[in-house]
Amino acid sequence: MDDAKTRQAIQAHADAVVSGDFDHVIADFTEDLKPQVPEIAKALPQPVESAEVVSVEVGDDESIAHIKYSGNGQETTIRSHWRDEGGTPRIVAGQPV
Repeated sequence: MDDAKTRQAIQAHADAVVSGDFDHVIADFTEDLKPQVPEIAKALPQPVESAEVVSVEVGDDESIAHIKYSGNGQETTIRSHWRDEGGTPRIVAGQPV
């Protein structure tokens, strides 16, 4: 996976969650994972007031990101797995850490 493109996509995803750009957020998931997005979202603080990309491990086939979401006095870190789909990094799995 392209390091710069992957890191940019991960940061843009975190920013979209904070800004409430749900079209962008959902577009970052693979088609197979999109039905699970509401369940993943339940793990997040409500509302999400900030997001910090804690770490990104870029691999050849898959990258792993840890993003800490904060809001309303709560914090949740989500580990997401990203793969290149047609030249675009997409989330293939996500779960709270």
